[in-house]
Amino acid sequence: MVAQIIDKRGLGAFEVAFSVYLFAAGCSRALGAEPLLVRHSDTDTDDVESAAASAVGTSLVAGVVAGLVCLAIAAVIDGPAALPLAALGVTLPALLVQDAWRYVFFAAGRPAKALVNDVVWAVVQLAAIVWLLAGDDPSVAVLVLAWGGAAGVAALLGVVQTRLVPRPSATGPWLRRQRDLVPQFLGEFVVGQGAAQLSIWLIAGVGNLGVLGALRAAGVLVGPARLFLTAAPGAAIPELVRIRRRSPQRFQRLVALMSWGLALSVAVWIVVVLAVPDRYGTAVLKENWEPGRRIFVLVGLSWAALGLGTGAMVALRVLADAKRSFRARLLICPVVLVVPPVSVAVGDETGAALGIAIVSLWSAAVWWVLYRMATVAARAREAVEATVEPAAAPTSPAAAPPVGTDGRSVAPVVRPPESRPHRLPLDPDPDPLPAPDAVPLQEWEVGGMSD
Repeated sequence: MVAQIIDKRGLGAFEVAFSVYLFAAGCSRALGAEPLLVRHSDTDTDDVESAAASAVGTSLVAGVVAGLVCLAIAAVIDGPAALPLAALGVTLPALLVQDAWRYVFFAAGRPAKALVNDVVWAVVQLAAIVWLLAGDDPSVAVLVLAWGGAAGVAALLGVVQTRLVPRPSATGPWLRRQRDLVPQFLGEFVVGQGAAQLSIWLIAGVGNLGVLGALRAAGVLVGPARLFLTAAPGAAIPELVRIRRRSPQRFQRLVALMSWGLALSVAVWIVVVLAVPDRYGTAVLKENWEPGRRIFVLVGLSWAALGLGTGAMVALRVLADAKRSFRARLLICPVVLVVPPVSVAVGDETGAALGIAIVSLWSAAVWWVLYRMATVAARAREAVEATVEPAAAPTSPAAAPPVGTDGRSVAPVVRPPESRPHRLPLDPDPDPLPAPDAVPLQEWEVGGMSD
Protein backbone atom coordinates (compact mmCIF):
# COMPACT_ATOMS: atom_id res chain seq x y z
CA MET A 1 0.00 0.00 0.00
CA VAL A 2 2.77 2.45 0.93
CA ALA A 3 4.69 1.50 -2.20
CA GLN A 4 1.69 2.45 -4.33
CA ILE A 5 1.26 5.89 -2.77
CA ILE A 6 4.76 7.33 -2.50
CA ASP A 7 7.76 7.64 -4.78
CA LYS A 8 11.02 5.71 -4.55
CA ARG A 9 12.69 8.31 -2.32
CA GLY A 10 9.73 8.36 0.06
CA LEU A 11 9.75 4.59 0.12
CA GLY A 12 13.38 4.71 1.16
CA ALA A 13 12.46 7.01 4.06
CA PHE A 14 9.75 4.56 5.09
CA GLU A 15 12.32 1.77 4.92
CA VAL A 16 14.45 3.60 7.50
CA ALA A 17 11.48 3.91 9.89
CA PHE A 18 10.40 0.33 9.28
CA SER A 19 13.92 -1.00 9.93
CA VAL A 20 13.94 0.82 13.27
CA TYR A 21 10.58 -0.77 14.10
CA LEU A 22 11.91 -4.24 13.28
CA PHE A 23 14.90 -3.67 15.55
CA ALA A 24 12.72 -2.42 18.43
CA ALA A 25 10.27 -5.31 17.96
CA GLY A 26 13.08 -7.86 18.08
CA CYS A 27 14.47 -6.41 21.31
CA SER A 28 10.97 -6.36 22.80
CA ARG A 29 10.45 -10.03 21.93
CA ALA A 30 13.76 -10.99 23.50
CA LEU A 31 12.73 -9.24 26.71
CA GLY A 32 9.17 -10.50 26.95
CA ALA A 33 7.66 -12.74 24.28
CA GLU A 34 10.41 -15.32 23.80
CA PRO A 35 10.86 -16.09 27.53
CA LEU A 36 7.07 -16.44 27.67
CA LEU A 37 7.14 -19.04 24.88
CA VAL A 38 9.99 -21.02 26.43
CA ARG A 39 8.90 -20.92 30.05
CA HIS A 40 5.11 -20.70 30.10
CA SER A 41 3.73 -22.68 27.16
CA ASP A 42 2.71 -25.56 29.42
CA THR A 43 2.06 -24.10 32.87
CA ASP A 44 -1.23 -23.68 34.72
CA THR A 45 -3.72 -20.95 33.90
CA ASP A 46 -3.00 -18.61 36.82
CA ASP A 47 0.73 -18.71 36.17
CA VAL A 48 0.29 -18.05 32.46
CA GLU A 49 -2.06 -15.13 33.07
CA SER A 50 0.45 -13.48 35.38
CA ALA A 51 3.34 -14.17 33.00
CA ALA A 52 1.44 -12.87 29.98
CA ALA A 53 0.51 -9.61 31.73
CA SER A 54 4.13 -9.14 32.81
CA ALA A 55 5.56 -9.95 29.37
CA VAL A 56 3.19 -7.58 27.57
CA GLY A 57 3.86 -4.91 30.21
CA THR A 58 7.57 -5.31 29.51
CA SER A 59 6.91 -4.77 25.80
CA LEU A 60 4.96 -1.62 26.65
CA VAL A 61 7.89 -0.23 28.64
CA ALA A 62 10.26 -1.15 25.80
CA GLY A 63 7.99 0.68 23.36
CA VAL A 64 7.95 3.84 25.46
CA VAL A 65 11.74 3.87 25.86
CA ALA A 66 12.38 3.15 22.18
CA GLY A 67 9.78 5.73 21.16
CA LEU A 68 11.52 8.43 23.16
CA VAL A 69 14.82 7.52 21.51
CA CYS A 70 13.20 7.82 18.06
CA LEU A 71 11.78 11.24 18.93
CA ALA A 72 15.19 12.41 20.15
CA ILE A 73 16.93 11.23 16.97
CA ALA A 74 14.25 12.77 14.75
CA ALA A 75 14.75 16.12 16.49
CA VAL A 76 18.44 16.33 15.55
CA ILE A 77 18.48 14.97 11.97
CA ASP A 78 17.40 16.51 8.69
CA GLY A 79 16.09 14.88 5.56
CA PRO A 80 13.05 12.88 4.48
CA ALA A 81 13.48 10.25 7.23
CA ALA A 82 13.10 12.67 10.17
CA LEU A 83 9.30 13.04 10.27
CA PRO A 84 8.57 9.32 9.65
CA LEU A 85 10.95 8.49 12.49
CA ALA A 86 9.14 10.94 14.79
CA ALA A 87 5.79 9.40 13.83
CA LEU A 88 7.21 5.97 14.64
CA GLY A 89 8.32 7.23 18.06
CA VAL A 90 4.76 8.25 18.87
CA THR A 91 3.20 4.95 17.83
CA LEU A 92 5.94 2.48 18.85
CA PRO A 93 4.38 1.54 22.24
CA ALA A 94 1.18 0.44 20.49
CA LEU A 95 3.09 -1.46 17.80
CA LEU A 96 5.13 -3.44 20.33
CA VAL A 97 2.13 -4.26 22.54
CA GLN A 98 0.19 -5.56 19.52
CA ASP A 99 3.19 -7.70 18.58
CA ALA A 100 3.42 -9.06 22.15
CA TRP A 101 -0.24 -10.15 22.15
CA ARG A 102 0.47 -12.24 19.07
CA TYR A 103 3.07 -14.23 20.98
CA VAL A 104 0.76 -14.61 23.97
CA PHE A 105 -1.77 -16.29 21.66
CA PHE A 106 0.92 -18.55 20.19
CA ALA A 107 2.03 -19.60 23.66
CA ALA A 108 -1.58 -20.32 24.58
CA GLY A 109 -2.13 -22.49 21.51
CA ARG A 110 -4.67 -20.02 20.11
CA PRO A 111 -3.21 -18.97 16.72
CA ALA A 112 -6.71 -18.22 15.42
CA LYS A 113 -7.01 -15.37 17.91
CA ALA A 114 -3.64 -14.03 16.79
CA LEU A 115 -4.96 -14.11 13.22
CA VAL A 116 -8.10 -12.21 14.24
CA ASN A 117 -6.00 -9.56 15.94
CA ASP A 118 -3.75 -9.15 12.90
CA VAL A 119 -6.72 -9.00 10.53
CA VAL A 120 -8.32 -6.25 12.61
CA TRP A 121 -5.02 -4.35 12.52
CA ALA A 122 -4.89 -4.68 8.72
CA VAL A 123 -8.55 -3.66 8.21
CA VAL A 124 -8.27 -0.57 10.43
CA GLN A 125 -5.01 0.37 8.73
CA LEU A 126 -6.56 0.00 5.28
CA ALA A 127 -9.60 2.07 6.29
CA ALA A 128 -7.35 4.84 7.63
CA ILE A 129 -5.25 4.94 4.45
CA VAL A 130 -8.33 4.99 2.20
CA TRP A 131 -9.68 7.89 4.25
CA LEU A 132 -6.37 9.73 3.91
CA LEU A 133 -6.30 9.19 0.16
CA ALA A 134 -9.72 10.82 -0.13
CA GLY A 135 -7.97 14.13 0.61
CA ASP A 136 -4.51 15.27 -0.42
CA ASP A 137 -1.66 12.82 -1.01
CA PRO A 138 -0.54 11.79 2.50
CA SER A 139 3.08 12.10 3.53
CA VAL A 140 5.19 9.18 4.72
CA ALA A 141 4.89 10.41 8.33
CA VAL A 142 1.08 10.45 8.13
CA LEU A 143 1.08 6.92 6.72
CA VAL A 144 3.29 5.77 9.60
CA LEU A 145 0.82 7.34 12.05
CA ALA A 146 -2.04 5.45 10.37
CA TRP A 147 -0.07 2.20 10.57
CA GLY A 148 0.80 2.67 14.24
CA GLY A 149 -2.65 3.98 15.17
CA ALA A 150 -4.24 0.86 13.71
CA ALA A 151 -1.84 -1.20 15.83
CA GLY A 152 -3.17 0.68 18.87
CA VAL A 153 -6.69 -0.49 18.06
CA ALA A 154 -5.45 -4.08 17.73
CA ALA A 155 -3.52 -3.76 21.01
CA LEU A 156 -6.74 -2.74 22.81
CA LEU A 157 -8.50 -5.67 21.14
CA GLY A 158 -5.84 -7.94 22.64
CA VAL A 159 -6.85 -6.76 26.10
CA VAL A 160 -10.46 -7.71 25.32
CA GLN A 161 -9.48 -11.08 23.82
CA THR A 162 -7.35 -12.16 26.78
CA ARG A 163 -9.18 -10.26 29.57
CA LEU A 164 -5.75 -9.24 30.78
CA VAL A 165 -4.25 -5.80 31.30
CA PRO A 166 -0.51 -5.30 30.64
CA ARG A 167 1.46 -4.67 33.83
CA PRO A 168 4.41 -2.36 33.10
CA SER A 169 5.10 -2.21 36.86
CA ALA A 170 6.06 -5.92 36.68
CA THR A 171 8.88 -5.30 34.20
CA GLY A 172 11.64 -5.40 36.83
CA PRO A 173 10.49 -8.63 38.54
CA TRP A 174 9.86 -10.24 35.14
CA LEU A 175 13.38 -9.47 33.90
CA ARG A 176 14.89 -10.75 37.15
CA ARG A 177 13.00 -14.04 36.83
CA GLN A 178 14.16 -14.44 33.23
CA ARG A 179 17.74 -13.31 33.82
CA ASP A 180 19.14 -16.63 32.56
CA LEU A 181 17.31 -16.25 29.22
CA VAL A 182 16.98 -12.54 28.48
CA PRO A 183 20.70 -11.69 28.12
CA GLN A 184 21.22 -14.60 25.71
CA PHE A 185 18.11 -13.85 23.65
CA LEU A 186 18.78 -10.12 23.58
CA GLY A 187 22.47 -10.51 22.76
CA GLU A 188 21.72 -12.95 19.96
CA PHE A 189 19.14 -10.62 18.44
CA VAL A 190 21.21 -7.45 18.78
CA VAL A 191 24.19 -9.06 17.09
CA GLY A 192 22.12 -10.57 14.27
CA GLN A 193 19.48 -7.97 13.59
CA GLY A 194 21.72 -5.09 14.57
CA ALA A 195 24.16 -6.15 11.88
CA ALA A 196 21.31 -6.41 9.36
CA GLN A 197 20.01 -2.92 10.15
CA LEU A 198 23.50 -1.45 10.15
CA SER A 199 23.98 -3.04 6.75
CA ILE A 200 20.82 -1.28 5.52
CA TRP A 201 22.16 2.06 6.70
CA LEU A 202 25.52 1.32 5.07
CA ILE A 203 23.71 0.51 1.82
CA ALA A 204 21.95 3.87 2.04
CA GLY A 205 25.27 5.58 2.74
CA VAL A 206 27.19 3.89 -0.06
CA GLY A 207 24.26 4.11 -2.46
CA ASN A 208 21.21 6.28 -1.75
CA LEU A 209 17.61 6.12 -0.55
CA GLY A 210 16.62 5.06 -4.07
CA VAL A 211 18.49 1.77 -3.58
CA LEU A 212 16.60 1.17 -0.32
CA GLY A 213 13.35 2.05 -2.08
CA ALA A 214 13.99 -0.54 -4.77
CA LEU A 215 14.81 -3.17 -2.15
CA ARG A 216 11.63 -2.30 -0.29
CA ALA A 217 9.56 -2.53 -3.48
CA ALA A 218 11.02 -5.98 -4.19
CA GLY A 219 10.28 -6.95 -0.59
CA VAL A 220 6.67 -5.86 -1.06
CA LEU A 221 6.46 -8.15 -4.09
CA VAL A 222 7.62 -11.09 -1.95
CA GLY A 223 4.50 -10.24 0.05
CA PRO A 224 2.53 -13.12 1.62
CA ALA A 225 5.47 -15.54 1.46
CA ARG A 226 7.55 -13.10 3.49
CA LEU A 227 4.82 -12.69 6.12
CA PHE A 228 4.44 -16.47 6.38
CA LEU A 229 8.18 -16.88 6.76
CA THR A 230 8.52 -14.31 9.54
CA ALA A 231 5.50 -15.63 11.47
CA ALA A 232 6.50 -19.30 11.31
CA PRO A 233 9.08 -19.39 14.16
CA GLY A 234 6.72 -17.96 16.80
CA ALA A 235 4.06 -20.52 15.97
CA ALA A 236 6.49 -23.44 15.55
CA ILE A 237 8.56 -23.19 18.74
CA PRO A 238 5.86 -24.25 21.28
CA GLU A 239 4.72 -27.16 19.09
CA LEU A 240 8.22 -28.42 18.35
CA VAL A 241 9.13 -28.34 22.05
CA ARG A 242 6.23 -30.69 22.73
CA ILE A 243 6.92 -32.94 19.74
CA ARG A 244 10.58 -33.35 20.65
CA ARG A 245 9.63 -34.54 24.14
CA ARG A 246 7.45 -37.26 22.66
CA SER A 247 9.48 -38.26 19.59
CA PRO A 248 12.96 -36.90 18.83
CA GLN A 249 12.92 -38.66 15.45
CA ARG A 250 9.68 -36.96 14.43
CA PHE A 251 11.09 -33.65 15.65
CA GLN A 252 14.07 -33.95 13.29
CA ARG A 253 11.83 -34.82 10.36
CA LEU A 254 9.58 -31.83 11.04
CA VAL A 255 12.57 -29.48 11.28
CA ALA A 256 13.69 -30.53 7.81
CA LEU A 257 10.11 -30.39 6.50
CA MET A 258 9.67 -26.91 7.92
CA SER A 259 12.83 -25.62 6.23
CA TRP A 260 12.09 -27.08 2.82
CA GLY A 261 8.42 -26.10 3.07
CA LEU A 262 9.24 -22.47 3.79
CA ALA A 263 11.82 -22.31 0.99
CA LEU A 264 9.41 -23.94 -1.45
CA SER A 265 6.59 -21.57 -0.54
CA VAL A 266 8.79 -18.58 -1.39
CA ALA A 267 9.88 -20.21 -4.66
CA VAL A 268 6.26 -20.81 -5.69
CA TRP A 269 5.42 -17.19 -4.93
CA ILE A 270 8.34 -16.01 -7.06
CA VAL A 271 6.88 -17.91 -10.02
CA VAL A 272 3.43 -16.41 -9.38
CA VAL A 273 4.73 -12.83 -9.30
CA LEU A 274 6.83 -13.33 -12.43
CA ALA A 275 3.65 -14.32 -14.26
CA VAL A 276 1.96 -10.99 -13.42
CA PRO A 277 1.78 -8.68 -16.49
CA ASP A 278 3.55 -5.33 -16.19
CA ARG A 279 0.33 -3.34 -16.50
CA TYR A 280 -1.07 -4.93 -13.33
CA GLY A 281 2.17 -4.47 -11.45
CA THR A 282 2.34 -0.82 -12.43
CA ALA A 283 -1.24 -0.34 -11.29
CA VAL A 284 -0.29 -1.68 -7.84
CA LEU A 285 3.18 -0.23 -7.26
CA LYS A 286 3.13 2.63 -9.80
CA GLU A 287 6.68 3.91 -10.35
CA ASN A 288 8.11 1.42 -7.82
CA TRP A 289 7.11 -1.56 -9.98
CA GLU A 290 9.98 -1.34 -12.45
CA PRO A 291 12.90 -1.05 -9.93
CA GLY A 292 11.28 -3.66 -7.68
CA ARG A 293 10.63 -6.08 -10.54
CA ARG A 294 14.20 -5.68 -11.79
CA ILE A 295 15.71 -7.14 -8.61
CA PHE A 296 12.73 -9.22 -7.47
CA VAL A 297 14.16 -12.64 -8.35
CA LEU A 298 17.35 -12.03 -6.37
CA VAL A 299 15.44 -10.67 -3.37
CA GLY A 300 12.99 -13.57 -3.58
CA LEU A 301 15.82 -16.10 -3.67
CA SER A 302 17.32 -14.47 -0.58
CA TRP A 303 14.06 -15.02 1.27
CA ALA A 304 13.89 -18.62 0.05
CA ALA A 305 17.39 -19.18 1.43
CA LEU A 306 16.31 -17.64 4.75
CA GLY A 307 13.40 -20.08 4.78
CA LEU A 308 15.81 -22.96 4.25
CA GLY A 309 17.72 -21.93 7.37
CA THR A 310 14.68 -21.09 9.50
CA GLY A 311 13.98 -24.68 10.53
CA ALA A 312 17.51 -25.14 11.86
CA MET A 313 17.37 -21.79 13.66
CA VAL A 314 14.07 -22.72 15.35
CA ALA A 315 15.47 -26.16 16.25
CA LEU A 316 18.37 -24.59 18.12
CA ARG A 317 15.89 -22.54 20.13
CA VAL A 318 13.89 -25.69 20.92
CA LEU A 319 17.08 -27.45 22.00
CA ALA A 320 17.79 -24.48 24.30
CA ASP A 321 21.25 -24.26 22.74
CA ALA A 322 21.73 -20.50 23.10
CA LYS A 323 25.52 -20.78 22.80
CA ARG A 324 25.39 -22.21 19.29
CA SER A 325 22.67 -19.74 18.28
CA PHE A 326 24.89 -16.90 19.39
CA ARG A 327 27.86 -18.46 17.59
CA ALA A 328 25.78 -18.60 14.41
CA ARG A 329 25.05 -14.89 14.67
CA LEU A 330 28.73 -14.15 15.14
CA LEU A 331 29.62 -16.15 12.03
CA ILE A 332 26.94 -14.46 9.94
CA CYS A 333 27.48 -10.90 11.17
CA PRO A 334 30.75 -10.04 9.33
CA VAL A 335 29.33 -11.24 6.01
CA VAL A 336 26.19 -9.12 6.53
CA LEU A 337 28.25 -6.00 7.22
CA VAL A 338 30.67 -6.40 4.32
CA VAL A 339 29.04 -8.10 1.33
CA PRO A 340 25.88 -5.98 0.66
CA PRO A 341 27.54 -2.54 1.01
CA VAL A 342 30.45 -3.64 -1.20
CA SER A 343 27.95 -5.08 -3.70
CA VAL A 344 26.13 -1.72 -3.82
CA ALA A 345 29.38 0.04 -4.70
CA VAL A 346 29.95 -2.43 -7.54
CA GLY A 347 26.43 -2.87 -8.92
CA ASP A 348 23.99 -0.37 -7.39
CA GLU A 349 20.49 -1.89 -6.83
CA THR A 350 21.23 -5.20 -8.53
CA GLY A 351 24.50 -5.49 -6.63
CA ALA A 352 22.71 -4.89 -3.32
CA ALA A 353 20.16 -7.62 -4.07
CA LEU A 354 22.90 -10.06 -5.10
CA GLY A 355 24.86 -9.31 -1.93
CA ILE A 356 21.80 -9.94 0.23
CA ALA A 357 21.17 -13.26 -1.55
CA ILE A 358 24.77 -14.35 -0.87
CA VAL A 359 24.38 -13.46 2.80
CA SER A 360 21.14 -15.48 3.03
CA LEU A 361 22.74 -18.58 1.52
CA TRP A 362 25.68 -18.31 3.92
CA SER A 363 23.24 -17.86 6.82
CA ALA A 364 21.30 -21.02 5.92
CA ALA A 365 24.52 -23.06 5.72
CA VAL A 366 25.72 -21.81 9.11
CA TRP A 367 22.41 -22.57 10.85
CA TRP A 368 22.28 -26.11 9.50
CA VAL A 369 25.89 -26.96 10.36
CA LEU A 370 25.45 -25.75 13.95
CA TYR A 371 22.09 -27.47 14.27
CA ARG A 372 23.68 -30.79 13.26
CA MET A 373 26.42 -30.22 15.82
CA ALA A 374 23.80 -29.48 18.49
CA THR A 375 21.86 -32.63 17.59
CA VAL A 376 24.96 -34.80 17.99
CA ALA A 377 25.77 -33.14 21.32
CA ALA A 378 22.19 -33.56 22.58
CA ARG A 379 22.16 -37.26 21.67
CA ALA A 380 25.45 -37.85 23.44
CA ARG A 381 24.27 -36.03 26.55
CA GLU A 382 20.97 -37.90 26.65
CA ALA A 383 22.76 -41.24 26.15
CA VAL A 384 25.03 -40.52 29.11
CA GLU A 385 22.09 -39.48 31.28
CA ALA A 386 20.18 -42.65 30.35
CA THR A 387 23.06 -44.95 31.33
CA VAL A 388 23.95 -43.31 34.63
CA GLU A 389 22.78 -45.47 37.57
CA PRO A 390 22.82 -44.47 41.22
CA ALA A 391 26.01 -45.70 42.80
CA ALA A 392 25.42 -48.81 44.91
CA ALA A 393 27.57 -50.15 47.72
CA PRO A 394 29.86 -52.93 46.40
CA THR A 395 28.79 -56.39 47.48
CA SER A 396 30.17 -59.84 46.89
CA PRO A 397 28.07 -63.03 47.33
CA ALA A 398 31.15 -64.97 48.32
CA ALA A 399 32.33 -62.49 50.87
CA ALA A 400 32.39 -63.73 54.44
CA PRO A 401 30.09 -61.97 56.94
CA PRO A 402 31.76 -59.52 59.29
CA VAL A 403 33.17 -61.08 62.46
CA GLY A 404 33.08 -59.60 65.95
CA THR A 405 35.85 -59.64 68.56
CA ASP A 406 34.42 -62.82 70.03
CA GLY A 407 34.58 -64.69 66.71
CA ARG A 408 30.82 -64.67 66.13
CA SER A 409 29.22 -63.36 62.91
CA VAL A 410 27.82 -59.85 63.14
CA ALA A 411 24.85 -58.67 61.09
CA PRO A 412 25.66 -55.59 59.04
CA VAL A 413 24.18 -52.32 60.20
CA VAL A 414 21.76 -50.88 57.61
CA ARG A 415 20.61 -47.29 57.86
CA PRO A 416 16.88 -46.72 57.42
CA PRO A 417 15.92 -45.52 53.91
CA GLU A 418 15.12 -42.00 55.07
CA SER A 419 18.64 -41.54 56.43
CA ARG A 420 20.41 -42.58 53.24
CA PRO A 421 21.86 -39.78 51.11
CA HIS A 422 19.93 -39.25 47.86
CA ARG A 423 19.65 -36.79 45.00
CA LEU A 424 16.90 -34.28 45.62
CA PRO A 425 14.31 -34.20 42.83
CA LEU A 426 14.54 -30.41 42.74
CA ASP A 427 18.31 -30.28 42.35
CA PRO A 428 19.03 -28.07 39.34
CA ASP A 429 20.05 -29.79 36.15
CA PRO A 430 23.46 -28.48 35.04
CA ASP A 431 22.23 -28.27 31.44
CA PRO A 432 18.48 -27.76 31.64
CA LEU A 433 16.11 -28.22 28.75
CA PRO A 434 12.60 -26.73 28.53
CA ALA A 435 10.17 -28.28 30.99
CA PRO A 436 8.11 -31.25 29.74
CA ASP A 437 4.47 -30.76 28.89
CA ALA A 438 1.99 -30.78 31.76
CA VAL A 439 -1.07 -30.99 29.52
CA PRO A 440 -1.74 -31.06 25.78
CA LEU A 441 -1.55 -27.69 24.05
CA GLN A 442 -5.28 -27.47 23.45
CA GLU A 443 -6.28 -28.03 27.06
CA TRP A 444 -5.01 -24.92 28.82
CA GLU A 445 -6.38 -21.47 28.43
CA VAL A 446 -5.41 -17.96 29.43
CA GLY A 447 -8.36 -16.08 30.84
CA GLY A 448 -10.72 -15.47 27.93
CA MET A 449 -8.65 -17.39 25.39
CA SER A 450 -11.01 -20.36 25.28
CA ASP A 451 -12.95 -20.66 22.07
